[in-house]
Amino acid sequence: MPAMKYFDSLKKKDIKGIIFTDFDGTLFNRKRYISQNNYDVLQKARDAGFLTVIATGRSLYSFRRVAKSLEHPIEDFFDFLIFSSGSGIIRSFEGIRGFEKTIKPDDIIDSRTLSNTDSSQAAEILFMDGIDFMIHQPVPDNHHFIHIKSNGSLNPDYYRRIRIYEEFASPLSLSEDDSEIDKIKTICNQGVSQMVAVIPPQEGKDSDDYYNKLHEYLCQKIDNCSVIRTTSPVDHKSLWIEVFPSDVSKSQAANRLASKLDVKKENCLAIGNDFNDEDMLEWAGTGRTVDEAHEKLKQRFPSAGKSEDGAVAVAIEEFINV
Repeated sequence: MPAMKYFDSLKKKDIKGIIFTDFDGTLFNRKRYISQNNYDVLQKARDAGFLTVIATGRSLYSFRRVAKSLEHPIEDFFDFLIFSSGSGIIRSFEGIRGFEKTIKPDDIIDSRTLSNTDSSQAAEILFMDGIDFMIHQPVPDNHHFIHIKSNGSLNPDYYRRIRIYEEFASPLSLSEDDSEIDKIKTICNQGVSQMVAVIPPQEGKDSDDYYNKLHEYLCQKIDNCSVIRTTSPVDHKSLWIEVFPSDVSKSQAANRLASKLDVKKENCLAIGNDFNDEDMLEWAGTGRTVDEAHEKLKQRFPSAGKSEDGAVAVAIEEFINV
């Protein structure tokens, strides 16, 4: 069934609410599995009339690759996937995990792209400030990217990410007549979904304080864009700064989905563990974290327990039984 027909069929049902859960570190814990009670309660919520949505910073490709390794067919337990922090929304269907099925345009419910002007401005700022970053192609092919090393400092996480996506990653290639800035702008004019800047842990410094200041600085300097801070899912220490169109974030994607389904945010639950979940936790009527989340997040949004113990299940059961 095409995405929009599926979408319209859901609108005819009595939807009690929507559950939005982050993936890495929340539903899918750091030991790389989803606990059985999480599966059970996701199904319980769907049987009770709630829709379930995974909201992840992963690209669609990255999610499909991990989903293939899971114990159960994950598509049986959620209705929609918000991917790349809100750059795209896709319905759940048999074949979303793995790569036997090719994703078609009518499978995608919503997608966003940076304007040429905004992507060029953001890339130039990152490059001139000596920040290592990647420029990603539009959805659904945003696992393809050009990587740009802007300084000579060590950055192991940057190279790890390139190795993970080796077949889709290309270096900035220059001809004799190219300047780096001109080549970067040419790439930006071909279409960009997002940029990912990788900042290594700071030796002998308070990394959290440094990360906060750098994020604030880039938010001020890169205007007309959504500049999102998250912890690296690769080494769990480095800072990733992701640059998206201004209308991209997990909360904005969640709000678009809820609005189209005529569900009020007061009837939505959001569960997350990192700074790129903060806006979604704030937007939802109920926001919950996990024990592994940053202390600043847990001060604002109560923890439902350890992710590996099924914190998502605990949060959902409390929510649907209120």
